[in-house]
Amino acid sequence: MKSSTKEKQKDIIEAHKEPSGLTNYFTVFVDKNVYGLAVSEAQTIFRVGRITPIPLTYREVAGFINLRGKIVVAVSLRRRLGVAQGEERCESFAIGLEAHGENFALLVDRVGDVLALPTSARTEIPPHFTGRQSLFTRDLYHFESRLTPILDVNKLFNFSI
Repeated sequence: MKSSTKEKQKDIIEAHKEPSGLTNYFTVFVDKNVYGLAVSEAQTIFRVGRITPIPLTYREVAGFINLRGKIVVAVSLRRRLGVAQGEERCESFAIGLEAHGENFALLVDRVGDVLALPTSARTEIPPHFTGRQSLFTRDLYHFESRLTPILDVNKLFNFSI
């Protein structure tokens, strides 16, 4: 008997179940910047195929994308954060996420490892941490001598911000 997609996704999340005091994050990259996304919020990670443009929409919306037979809105993290377009191939990967009762595909340049970060590594967002990036940052972690912003999925897909 085949297991459903929901069961497979549940198995992935269970495999990355967080031990007490640790939170698991995917690292995602836009240009040379690294960000974190909670493993528990991600439904799937996939290579980007064809994107159908949507006329007269927000500039951050790249278009529609087919995700396992379901049409979802693809949003460019690069554009959302105001990062300039680089010369190399950009936004090759997408992460399937749900926010505000809708499914989205968040376009990123690449996906890194899963990090298990202790709550003790969490730090407050400093006042000088301004700009578009801070609008979409939920938490900030000090990890391997750098600060890693953790993205707030609900804010990323709230286009009134």
